[in-house]
Amino acid sequence: MHYTNFDKVLESIFESNSPVWENKSTTFVPHKFAVEIKDDKAFIALSVLGHDPKNIEVNCYEDKIEVTAKKETKDEKTAIDQLIGNIKEVITLGKDLDGRNAKAEIKNGILSIVVERKEESKPKKLTLKVG
Repeated sequence: MHYTNFDKVLESIFESNSPVWENKSTTFVPHKFAVEIKDDKAFIALSVLGHDPKNIEVNCYEDKIEVTAKKETKDEKTAIDQLIGNIKEVITLGKDLDGRNAKAEIKNGILSIVVERKEESKPKKLTLKVG
């Protein structure tokens, strides 16, 4: 059986013999991304709220994009600190998209990545000869 991090957190809570509130506090916030494909481009959005843009790394490959962001550690833990976790996302691209030509920007805590379709994957319009 394949377990996700969320499954492991739930399992640790419900397997315990003591009430949940007596256990060590654990917060799990999944990092989600959204993808929209329009015309010859794919638009990817990923929440990076609370992360300093200097600590966010985006690596683009032909077939995938990797996004990592490390949270700055503080001795003091607050509820807000629990919402900001390390990010490690690998977004697999379709064979028609080329991650090497991707462009990225951060605005209002959202990382936006634009990936264009490979030139050889774009449809070619033919001119028909009549006669």
